[in-house]
Amino acid sequence: MASIRDYLFDTAFLDQSIDYLAETLDLAITVLDSEGLAIASRGSEGCDTSVSRTYPFSFSSDIGSIVCAAPNQALLNQAEPHILYCLASLNSQLLRETELREITEEMLQLSSQLNFLFKVAKKIIGIDDLKKCYQIILDEIFQAIKADQGFIHTKGRWDEEIRVTHRMTDEEVNSTRNSICLKQKAAGSTIICTREDGASLLYSPIKEKDCQSGQIVFIRASGHRAFSASEKQLVAIIENIISPTFETLRLYDSLQDLYLNTVKALAAAIDAKDPYTHGHSFRVAKYAMTIGGQLGLGNQQINDLEIAGYMHDLGKIGISELILGKPGKLTHEEFCLIQKHPVFTDKILQPIKLPTHILEGATQHHERMDGSGYPNGLAGANISLFGRIIAVADVFDALTSKRPYRDALPVEAALRTLCDGIDSLYDREMVLAFISALRAELSKEELADINMGLRYDDIHNLNQFLIELKEFALDANRN
Repeated sequence: MASIRDYLFDTAFLDQSIDYLAETLDLAITVLDSEGLAIASRGSEGCDTSVSRTYPFSFSSDIGSIVCAAPNQALLNQAEPHILYCLASLNSQLLRETELREITEEMLQLSSQLNFLFKVAKKIIGIDDLKKCYQIILDEIFQAIKADQGFIHTKGRWDEEIRVTHRMTDEEVNSTRNSICLKQKAAGSTIICTREDGASLLYSPIKEKDCQSGQIVFIRASGHRAFSASEKQLVAIIENIISPTFETLRLYDSLQDLYLNTVKALAAAIDAKDPYTHGHSFRVAKYAMTIGGQLGLGNQQINDLEIAGYMHDLGKIGISELILGKPGKLTHEEFCLIQKHPVFTDKILQPIKLPTHILEGATQHHERMDGSGYPNGLAGANISLFGRIIAVADVFDALTSKRPYRDALPVEAALRTLCDGIDSLYDREMVLAFISALRAELSKEELADINMGLRYDDIHNLNQFLIELKEFALDANRN
């Protein structure tokens, strides 16, 4: 049996709705599950319930209904517009939360696949034996999709034949390559087909430039479940990065680009929920990388910092657009929900098993040096390096970008705000590094590439202002 409570992330609105119908309209309200069993009721004790009407929830499957009862038909008819309004609101909440769950599941699945690709890439870095490289790829995919048998048949450096297998003899490979289902259906894309003996085959071509140079095939014996669409998708991704080349580092580079581009696409999807934050994650990532470069971080750390910057607002996918784009002051409840977005980010990213410093950077950027931040009230050195860097980058971009409730601040005003919060809100070293980077590394043109909308009080004297601002911050430290 299923009920509406199974599909709501927060059931408070359901409770508020039935309280309203019972107390304000003097109705007896019962919420039923798909089996007709009551899961909640209001106003039923001692009430005359001579007339009742059932209102099913609108959902892809039966999750029950609301039964409204009144002493007479006239009272029920009079209350019906209110009932329908509450029902429509609940159905809308169900739809939004279903969409959120589906998006989250897709993101987690894609993230898992990307994590797998990185794992494979790291294992083949530095291997100059192409056959050994293919064997590692075959074995890793074999374990990931839990196949019974598998092989790769392709060309090597000088067009020599390369064949690697997992639990297969050469005779079995030849027989499979000649199977009718592959000859009839095999083409330039990944497919699933059933062999004459009932075995499920997962086939993917290996391509080199514009031609096919080989094939990778996995087999699941008759009597076992057939390959799934998600397994096909994973092998299809592998298909796009395998090619007969001895430059195995190129595989790692392709995977890194794929991973970063996917992260960028996810960040763009989050920013698109609110037109006022369009490009925010991109800008925060670039500002954070600039601070990291000024601090002397290595290339890998700066790459990781970029990923954390792009992911820092991922949890906002769970926040309503109406709240994110609200032009007026947020209510206490709305602000509390906004404060949960780093927690949502953490829940989304935890299954990916990213390096800890990336996860911390993505979830700690609203923590403050004096412990007044959220979501965990961390203070000082308990906030990670990435978290302290992204906090400065995030605030600077927020201040210099237009919002529904205010215009964008000039660069100078935003930097003064950061300096006013040194040691209490923001890490002094990160703020000074950002100011130094603006002076030494970023030209006005480069800043414009990051944010074309930046405004200045006096762009011609910006460098002198930055010098004075840095001296002010250093003097405050000495005092």
